[in-house]
Amino acid sequence: MTMNKREQAEVAELRHQLALARALRCTPVVLPDVPIPTRFHNLVKGFLYCASQSAWRVEPACSSCHEHSFGNNDKTTIRDGKKLFSTRLLALRALRNDAERQCAEWLAAIDAMIDREPTP
Repeated sequence: MTMNKREQAEVAELRHQLALARALRCTPVVLPDVPIPTRFHNLVKGFLYCASQSAWRVEPACSSCHEHSFGNNDKTTIRDGKKLFSTRLLALRALRNDAERQCAEWLAAIDAMIDREPTP
């Protein structure tokens, strides 16, 4: 039996509500698993994430003992070596955990403002 437009809209809304409920959870902290190389000419490859309010993404990366790169994995362009994630999946999980923390801080700040308001 096919659904009419109203029923399709209701199912779509229920799916959206379920996705929101699933998103409000805490995930484990994920740490980089590729160490900074100790030898001068060694280059390790992996992934890093960027978690700013305007752009959340995971990119290929590389690191030497004294420089790293974000967005390419064949040469270093930024000062200081970085620990990397070995897979894109690990970097995405770390990104999600970081986003949870940032959102929790935002909500805690709003809760503090609510607590400071006089009640009628």
